[in-house]
Amino acid sequence: MLTSKQSAALNIIKTFAQEHHRLPTLEEIGNELNIGRSTAHKHIRSLIGAGYLLESSGKAAYKLQDDFSSEDTLPYMGRIAAGAPIEAIPEQQNINLAQVFCGPDRYVLKISGDSMIEAGIWDEDYVVIQKQNYAREGAIIVALINRYEATLKYYHPKNTGVTELRPANSLLEPMFYPSEHIEIQGVLVGVFRDYIGGLENT
Repeated sequence: MLTSKQSAALNIIKTFAQEHHRLPTLEEIGNELNIGRSTAHKHIRSLIGAGYLLESSGKAAYKLQDDFSSEDTLPYMGRIAAGAPIEAIPEQQNINLAQVFCGPDRYVLKISGDSMIEAGIWDEDYVVIQKQNYAREGAIIVALINRYEATLKYYHPKNTGVTELRPANSLLEPMFYPSEHIEIQGVLVGVFRDYIGGLENT
């Protein structure tokens, strides 16, 4: 988990790159954070170590994690109706799938079962999880129950010391456990589905 200064440094780098089309120098980062060049350098090294920035042989000695190649993007061609038809309007944009789904401490799980179908998560779907041990109420989490059984459910802690793990399936009942028996292992980032079986062959 990043410190507040590290998070601020990363935000400064991203904002500066968008506005100036180049990465800021250590002096420029330091000026924004009111810190010295050496301290800014320490923050950069920490961000590289955490996977938020990448090593670079260029002048800046670092680059953004989301500087991916075109092979990581797909053209975004607009919306399509799943109900009533709408006008097809191509849009000249690319969706960077690596930027959307990939990042430090993220991993993929394959769903087994139908307990989350009303959240659009079906049996055999893949979910992208951000590894962390905390979550806001109402988030979809990977919960480890009694250090043995893992499940994907809505997270609803109670002030009575009980945690509700709520399915997204009206045919199923919520599960209640003493909060100390629940360990949060990650939070849902996204969902995708493989219709042609290509992922099983990778």
